[in-house]
Amino acid sequence: MLPSTFEDYLEAIFTITGDGGQPATSQEIAAALGTGREIAETTIASLVEEGYLERAAGDAVRLTGKGSSVASGVARKHRVLQCFLTEMLGVDADAASREACTLEHDISDETIERLSSYMDGAQPPPGCMGRCRGRDACTLLDCKEGDTVRVAMMRGARRHRRLLDLGIFPGEVVQIRRKLPNQSVVVRVKGCDIAISPEIAKSILVESCP
Repeated sequence: MLPSTFEDYLEAIFTITGDGGQPATSQEIAAALGTGREIAETTIASLVEEGYLERAAGDAVRLTGKGSSVASGVARKHRVLQCFLTEMLGVDADAASREACTLEHDISDETIERLSSYMDGAQPPPGCMGRCRGRDACTLLDCKEGDTVRVAMMRGARRHRRLLDLGIFPGEVVQIRRKLPNQSVVVRVKGCDIAISPEIAKSILVESCP
């Protein structure tokens, strides 16, 4: 198992570049992790030596296949944990993200899969919706083209896994790109455009970004 610091770096690069395929600079990585550039460059050098990163132009690096596998796994653990804490326990999205950062390094893949499956068939406890939603929450279907909103929670069983795989989970910021004639909504998440059916869109509660 990699040290948690190494996993944090790989996850940060994966998040910065959308899917890890594009290069990220040491400055971008340091800013994402809230650390000094010299410290970031030292850790990056270790990850390059271990084969998790490869050098690109300038001081930029990109994930190798080995690094991408680790990064995507950690990112998915984070999404599942944050979604569970937010939707099932009513934890604030920002606090849930911080807790997920701590828990994601020690939890097993099997437990994450069981947790994800549990959420597929579970409903939020009574009263949780009020704690998960902001005062200005509405559904994704209600948004207008050009709106930038934050996901508050996702209603309905058996939708969580697909949405988590798409990178849509509580706390994530999405931009409304287009609304199609069939009422599907095209949103931008982590640099990628994703079309969401009206049935799914109306189950995603969002709130205005501060």
